[in-house]
Amino acid sequence: MPTAQFEGKIRLGHVLIAEENTTADYADHAELKRDTNAFSLSAKSAKSAVPTLVGYCIGNDQYFKRDDVGIIYQMNVMPGKQRGFIGASLLKAQFERSAYGCKLYCCWCAQDIAANHFWEAMGFVALAFRAGSAKKSRTHIFWQKRIRSGDTTTPWWFPSKTAGGSIREDRIVLPIPPGKHWSDAKPMILPGDNESRALANGVGGSEEPVAYARGLLKKRAKKDKPIERPAAVRRNGLMFDIPKQGEPLPEEQAQKASKEKTPRVKTKNDPRLVAAARELRDRWLEEVNAGRYLPAAEGKYEVSRQRGLDVMAISMPEMFGESGNTSAVAVLPALPAPAIAA
Repeated sequence: MPTAQFEGKIRLGHVLIAEENTTADYADHAELKRDTNAFSLSAKSAKSAVPTLVGYCIGNDQYFKRDDVGIIYQMNVMPGKQRGFIGASLLKAQFERSAYGCKLYCCWCAQDIAANHFWEAMGFVALAFRAGSAKKSRTHIFWQKRIRSGDTTTPWWFPSKTAGGSIREDRIVLPIPPGKHWSDAKPMILPGDNESRALANGVGGSEEPVAYARGLLKKRAKKDKPIERPAAVRRNGLMFDIPKQGEPLPEEQAQKASKEKTPRVKTKNDPRLVAAARELRDRWLEEVNAGRYLPAAEGKYEVSRQRGLDVMAISMPEMFGESGNTSAVAVLPALPAPAIAA
């Protein structure tokens, strides 16, 4: 993500940070310094107790404007701190803080990286795939998980196409066929052929749009026709030469022009392929959600949402008095033992 996008996620509160603090169970360094006297800590020891940042998670409890589906954009754990349940704890915390109506969480993961094994171990199911960027020629796997403990009825879902995101291009999403593993080879379907561009721009299928497009091109060519200028101009008795159009620019302008980036043309998918992908998605999900074909979730660890009304974290003056007693706030429970031995 660009820096501005990171900052926007932070402002929206979509970022969770994992800290390692072995001195005291405090949320941040400022709180630790306020209670230094209570713990009889010197200034030097308080400074040494600054929590170490070991990982972060960027997520949101809404995806494709759906309130029942959330998404993990990024999950990173510092090298040397991995395989220590940091990613699992971040994931569980993300589930717990999501809105009540959110029942599914998903993520996109490049097929050729080891993070896919993490999502598989967390109980995510590989449902679909799409082509990645044309430059890297990789495939992205769509993972999804029911986040409520014991939930076996929430219907699975995935988009039939994506437009934008980190790729910044349209991509068709296809289901992973039954019997195929997420690591198996997948076809690459990329937009950009001439027929797809013509259909996406409304040209094709009848003579009228074709004639309209030709007329539009003629108007643009006429508008872009270079204006003829005099070779020289006289000012105050002096003659100044005017460079003709097409002549080399001055050195400064040439350097500036070389640095300018060419605008990126966003290619569109063939509308017929988009419609076919949507129908295939609907038919496939109908079979899956009816139980005739159910992807197996073989998670090693249980990170589902466990919170109920009896352990909900509440801290309100009207509930605990004007002092706002926070001792009744529930703490995120520890991860249960692995369901399958590692």
